[in-house]
Amino acid sequence: LLPLKFFNLEMKHLFLALLLISLHFSWAQAFNLKECVVIGQFEKPEDRYALEVTLCEIFTAMHIKAIPATNFVKQGGSSQVLATDSSLFALKEKGFSTYCLVNVKGFDNRFKKSENPPLFSEGLDRATIYNLYKDEISNLTLEFIFYRNGKPVFNDVYKISNIGDRDDVIKRLKKKGPKYFLKNWFS
Repeated sequence: LLPLKFFNLEMKHLFLALLLISLHFSWAQAFNLKECVVIGQFEKPEDRYALEVTLCEIFTAMHIKAIPATNFVKQGGSSQVLATDSSLFALKEKGFSTYCLVNVKGFDNRFKKSENPPLFSEGLDRATIYNLYKDEISNLTLEFIFYRNGKPVFNDVYKISNIGDRDDVIKRLKKKGPKYFLKNWFS
């Protein structure tokens, strides 16, 4: 028989190991994306539409049900309409409870993700002064914030380099985005 002291020490280590493993798996599976409404926050409507549709195509190819917010917000209208109870209920009825807010963090590679992302309604209120592309700029950092029940559940930044025009941004996002998303968001 093992001494009681040894048993307690081994049990403590076993319990600690199991606790750490379970915390790791619960944290790793915390962001389980099956569906989302993609909301682009850009100054130009054509930038918003192009990015929303591109992300929906990427997510759909990754077997994630996605729909652009431009399907629900009238042209020139505020995306704040998505935070109303009626819109939230209508989208939930269609199977959407996750919202992906995308905006330009800046035209540099130094930007980091937000430590304290805003609540959903506050995030929709944020105005953006940036376009998807700016002359004389070769780098772009996009910020992604995912929301459920009005609270942020995940956020990240995605950096795109060597861009020459707006189409380069979309092309590079389509080419390298899925690999980055799978590696950094879903693994």
